[in-house]
Amino acid sequence: MSIVTDVLASIDTKAILDKYGPNNSMDNPPVIDPKYIYMTVTQGQVVSGQAGGELDVKAAVGDVVRWREASMSLGFEQQVIFYKFVGTANKELITAPAPREATVTVPVPNAQDPKKPNKQTVKNYFWTAETLSTGRVTYHFQFQILDRDGNLKGCYQWDPFITIRNS
Repeated sequence: MSIVTDVLASIDTKAILDKYGPNNSMDNPPVIDPKYIYMTVTQGQVVSGQAGGELDVKAAVGDVVRWREASMSLGFEQQVIFYKFVGTANKELITAPAPREATVTVPVPNAQDPKKPNKQTVKNYFWTAETLSTGRVTYHFQFQILDRDGNLKGCYQWDPFITIRNS
């Protein structure tokens, strides 16, 4: 049975902007130090690097990997958006990740009655890929940092990896 691995990438946008400055080149963004990225998955899917920028996750052939990105302020001060996936060595091990949007209903706090959350419908955005063969694949995600008004502050990239095995 296929397993879905949800990868949350929390990105320290302030530190990246302070270190690398603004960069508006969406075609050739600089590769950043992975210490500014904190990726997490469930404990059973970690090979190494939990809560780091070089998280190695395990998956079996036929599994699905979904990536979501967030700034440390969750969009309050700055927002981060993946805009391009760049495959590297062994790219045939996974399908090319593609962005997807789904409409979901989520609970939100209810100040009048904390025991009964309210619900709201929102757009849920993520990138997804399927695993095709065993091995280890390294890839690049390119992302942009925007301010709270949606103005571009910089474009950057980093290179995580996935281990695919059927055990």
